[in-house]
Amino acid sequence: MLTKKGVYPYYFMDSFNKFNYLELPAKDEFYNRLEEKHISSEQHEHVQRVWCEFDILNLGEYTDLYLKTDILLLCDFIASCLKTYHLDPAHYYTFPGYTWNCMLKYTKEELELLTDVHQLNFVRRGIRGGLSHCSKRRATANNKYMKEKI
Repeated sequence: MLTKKGVYPYYFMDSFNKFNYLELPAKDEFYNRLEEKHISSEQHEHVQRVWCEFDILNLGEYTDLYLKTDILLLCDFIASCLKTYHLDPAHYYTFPGYTWNCMLKYTKEELELLTDVHQLNFVRRGIRGGLSHCSKRRATANNKYMKEKI
């Protein structure tokens, strides 16, 4: 029942008082504004089964269970990565970078160094700066003690 990533009503939880809610929020409250999609009926039914099976009394207890399972799944993933490839994914900026190193380790492939000056200059001309990253995630400060512009 808790062997996969759960769902959580992130946008519904906009105050500490909601941790005391005695009922699971409606399916519409699980809407993800970032990805602009609702959870499926099956996902909501699963959340309802978890709520009943674990005798959840309020949203605070559900939050605790959600966080525990989320962290335990992450720990299982990291343990599996370490056991299989002896590489820690926490030491990589991106998962594609991690999987690239896993491939190199698994295949025992040695990358050739560039020895042709023309190839080396071609690569050097393409270098434009530091780290680059694309992501759909967004962080918003929701703290009443912070200034409006932060």
